[in-house]
Amino acid sequence: MKISPEAGTTKTGKARTVPLHEHLIKQGFLAFVQANGKGPLFYNEIDGTAAPDDPTNPRKPRYAKAREHVAAWVRNLGVNDPELSPNHAWRHTFKAMGFRCSIPEKVLDAIVGHAPVSVARAYGEPTLVDKARELGKFPRYRHS
Repeated sequence: MKISPEAGTTKTGKARTVPLHEHLIKQGFLAFVQANGKGPLFYNEIDGTAAPDDPTNPRKPRYAKAREHVAAWVRNLGVNDPELSPNHAWRHTFKAMGFRCSIPEKVLDAIVGHAPVSVARAYGEPTLVDKARELGKFPRYRHS
């Protein structure tokens, strides 16, 4: 999957390609993507019939509103710590789980878009195959 700045903000402002976990594919994510066609996956683009923006109260971008809806949903699930930003925490949760699965930090950093800690660590960036192999160690989602 290609994560690009054109679709919204990215960690580094650069596009990156990340593998999809086999369980996400098995759950139908690719069919969901195909059914949505071009454009955003989790919100509808403005069709051009919306009222003009009020310069004294500018409208938030649609991706920002979608992000707010996800955060509200997570809060409703019981994540109430005011010190925790739910959407920012996804990356931290992913890295913590990856660490527990013995996925090398360099691979985790490449997947989530974190910069290497040194110039030397930037040499030999993990390939998509490397990332997919390591992501296979990640646990499957368990329905409750």
